[in-house]
Amino acid sequence: MPTFKFTPKDIYEADFSTKMRGYDKEEVDELLDDVIADYETYQTETLRLQEENEFLKKKIAELEMQVSKPNQANLDDTQRFDPSQVLQARSSKPKVEMRNPSNFDLLKRINRLEQAVFGPNGIASENN
Repeated sequence: MPTFKFTPKDIYEADFSTKMRGYDKEEVDELLDDVIADYETYQTETLRLQEENEFLKKKIAELEMQVSKPNQANLDDTQRFDPSQVLQARSSKPKVEMRNPSNFDLLKRINRLEQAVFGPNGIASENN
């Protein structure tokens, strides 16, 4: 921290001797009052910036600790990715197993398709 030659109080209490052709004492006092106000503002701002700097340094240190130890995360709060859950959520209907159909299964399927196309009597409807 830099050291200052004067404090606002030192400037305020400064006293000058009077000489015959010296400066007007009231003008000097007014100027010094303005200097005091600026000096107080400067000191206040310096203190605020120092406090902010310390806070930010602590915050950086905390964040660096979190980044350097990612495996130390609380597993209860961490959600893991499971691809099988995504696949199950996407498919709302049950999976159809592919197997080698027998000739009987193929004949049943053909029969159902023929009934859907030609009707139950085997004759195509005139609306289609």
